Amino acid sequence: MSTPPAQSLARPDAESPVSLSYDLIAEILSFSDVKSLMRMRCVCKSWKSIISDSEFIKLHLMRSARNPYLTLFRVNIASKVIPFSVHRLILENPSILLPENLFYRCQGGNRCYTIGSCNGLFCLLGYTFNSICKPVDVWFRFWNPVIRTMSKRLGHFSNHDMAVHEQYKFAFVFDNSSKTYKVAMLMLDVVKNRTRVRVLSVADNVWKTIPNFPAVPLPNRYTGQGGSDGVYLNGRLNWLAIQDRPVCVYGWDNIKANEFVVVSLDMGTESYTQLMPPCGFDEMSSVKPPSLCILKDSLCFSHDYRRTEFVIWQMKIIGVEEPWTQLLKISYQNLRTRFHDFADLENCQLLPLHLSDQNDTLILANNQEQRAILYNLRNNTAKRTRIIDEIQWFSAKVYVESLVSDI
Repeated sequence: MSTPPAQSLARPDAESPVSLSYDLIAEILSFSDVKSLMRMRCVCKSWKSIISDSEFIKLHLMRSARNPYLTLFRVNIASKVIPFSVHRLILENPSILLPENLFYRCQGGNRCYTIGSCNGLFCLLGYTFNSICKPVDVWFRFWNPVIRTMSKRLGHFSNHDMAVHEQYKFAFVFDNSSKTYKVAMLMLDVVKNRTRVRVLSVADNVWKTIPNFPAVPLPNRYTGQGGSDGVYLNGRLNWLAIQDRPVCVYGWDNIKANEFVVVSLDMGTESYTQLMPPCGFDEMSSVKPPSLCILKDSLCFSHDYRRTEFVIWQMKIIGVEEPWTQLLKISYQNLRTRFHDFADLENCQLLPLHLSDQNDTLILANNQEQRAILYNLRNNTAKRTRIIDEIQWFSAKVYVESLVSDI
């Protein structure tokens, strides 16, 4: 940040004014939340200049990452985003019905879906309808709900390009190599067993096809929500896939653990790498597929182990012979679910959502309940969230507030 002359903050009874440097004021302000900063811009011209500075926005974003939110969605209402503080959920776990003033309603159309967030911006997938209510146009908008900015519609393509027998996975990322926001769209043709990846560069509003996807991503009907979506970390977008054969006509009973692979797309070089799952993943559950997630800024692979435990592996170093280390192994009994018998445990699918900074609380989505699980790693105990609304926990994503507006 450029450094203008120091600003003076004087007490009326002081013999001499107390002077704080521009950088020190910026450092102090960077710990404030976005709504407070929007009000503080009205204090004086120098504060408005600080808060609007691009370097300050980057500093504030880094601070905000320490106080993450989960974006929640009510069951059957995808157009309202509910940001809820992770720290409050873990420390207080309040028994509440979420008030209306926590909602951010998607703008720009009555059919609008949130497909991800990045740097405080939401990526919205929208449809334009014709006179007979048939979707004819697909587009994206980028929205910061806290400072109330919305981009124009970008990435248009015809709904005729979306075949009925194709399944889609979307991801919204910031490519550090090009300093550009991008939308990745993975398309699985379950009839032809063919996969295509297209990437929208938001900077120039141009789609580009990335050819030669080396495997077959998991079909949505087997994985449910969340677990098979692309996860982004350190310039790479990662999907869970099956090697060398079609999966659309097979059940889990016919898929072996050694057939799984993680396909990693480098967003800068636009090249694919295949990563093998952990060596400890040697037995496939008949109904519970593995999943990918990001915990503590690491790529993680989670899976059921012999219907008795839930295991999470963390990738440390790409390129070594065994890059995975076991992060957690949790007994289903310690989760204190109400599904204690063998048959019910078979049907309980879990998805890690967040691991606290102190490594003491893991938030898990659970497909058998409308409550997420808060698992305490220190004493191996679990409790359920007490939010009364029915929430689509498998769709929840980590989100941070920011001042970013220029997509």
